[in-house]
Amino acid sequence: MKAFAHGIFAIALVAPVLGACAAQAPARSESAAVAALLADVQTNAPYVGLAVSVRRGEEVIYEGGLGLADLENQVAATPETIFQIGSITKSFTSILIAQLAVEGRIDLDAPVSTYLPDYRGPARSAPVRTLMNHTSGLVNYTNAPNFPHGTRRDFTRAEMLAFFENEPLMFEPGTAFSYSNSGTYLLGLIVEAVTGQDYSTVVHDRIFVPLGLEHTYYGAWEQIIPHRAHGYVRTDGGFANAPELDDLIPFSAGALDSNVRDIQRYLDQVHRQNVLGDEVRNILYTQANLGDGSTLDYAQGAILIRNWEGHRKIAHAGDIDGFSAYMSYYPDDDISIVVLANTRDVTPTPVGIEQKIARLIFAIPHPAPSAAPLQANEVAALTGDYQAGALRVGIDVVGIVATETGIAFRIGGANAEGPAIPLIHLDGRRFSAAHDDEMIFSFGPEGAAATNLSIDWLGGSIPFHRPPPR
Repeated sequence: MKAFAHGIFAIALVAPVLGACAAQAPARSESAAVAALLADVQTNAPYVGLAVSVRRGEEVIYEGGLGLADLENQVAATPETIFQIGSITKSFTSILIAQLAVEGRIDLDAPVSTYLPDYRGPARSAPVRTLMNHTSGLVNYTNAPNFPHGTRRDFTRAEMLAFFENEPLMFEPGTAFSYSNSGTYLLGLIVEAVTGQDYSTVVHDRIFVPLGLEHTYYGAWEQIIPHRAHGYVRTDGGFANAPELDDLIPFSAGALDSNVRDIQRYLDQVHRQNVLGDEVRNILYTQANLGDGSTLDYAQGAILIRNWEGHRKIAHAGDIDGFSAYMSYYPDDDISIVVLANTRDVTPTPVGIEQKIARLIFAIPHPAPSAAPLQANEVAALTGDYQAGALRVGIDVVGIVATETGIAFRIGGANAEGPAIPLIHLDGRRFSAAHDDEMIFSFGPEGAAATNLSIDWLGGSIPFHRPPPR
């Protein structure tokens, strides 16, 4: 998902500044608990700035800001602060496609070339719906070797297409999942082709205005946006200003800006109130079956629909240069949580912060570490390389290695470069990552050499498997 996805490492060195408090009288004990949790986050792994909103129906449990929206001018972050929301943008783009489909202007089963006749790449025959749930097989353009990360230069749509248009598909459309900004970029171009208007105009007229999102923007960096936060990146000496990207780089995959109140309103209008109607929502909530027979948690609305700790959850993360974000709605509990930050690559991530808040609201304690040491035979049963299967998020291999005290994981394989991050034993064959205790590793089966690994990360459950020995 990179430039619009999560990193895994974190630290920061900035003192917290408490922003605005709750907007109306909440349940005091819950509000105090959330405030204490966020203060602890900001003390131990602080962001430059955070804004958080937690609601039960129309009741505001907590709404506030911590840290700074502007580090240079010492401007406090508040619930009014505008952040880049990265890949949460994708859910807005999917709404546009769903609306046009309901109107009969887009056939979700038609190939991409129906609406983009000049598109010549291998994905020209992929059905439109496979762009919505990342099952098209398109490579992710932000992972292209020649992709200019961190640039401020202007791009054209044609230049952006050149990063991925002619690359071979990773798999036959509809058979597997691989998170790709390229597919959502094409959806934005389809919106423009069908409507005859720029994406920025369409998303404003069809979503921002009808839903009353008065503080959500298509965020070109040259535009003057009141209360807009600056984005920051970590350096050895603290923080530096993040690159300001031309809006056509993230485009329909990640170019929107908003604040916690507008994202809450979006969750309320689309998911709680269903103001867009059943036909649109049914498209957004459709979950595909992959080639291996599994049902994909990632729905066509660019939202994950899953069970988390016994609670049905609708959510999506966002991550872009200098910013990270997460939104969630628990429909059976009528709880919605939004976390926006102007820093990335910090742990806990907004996903981890949201899950910690949800544990407070639902009274779900985090599993305690096991007091028993991991035995040598169990270490041997777990170590090795685990490969991604039909669901990929940019990581092909996870390596599990032995350490003096147990096991650790390494992205890319046991022998890859980079740090091995310790895993803390919880119970059975379940572990949490030392740097992020909401990142849970579950090995199976019990009692034999492990062949499967599921990692609860980025708000979803990501499966890996260990190939049989040759």
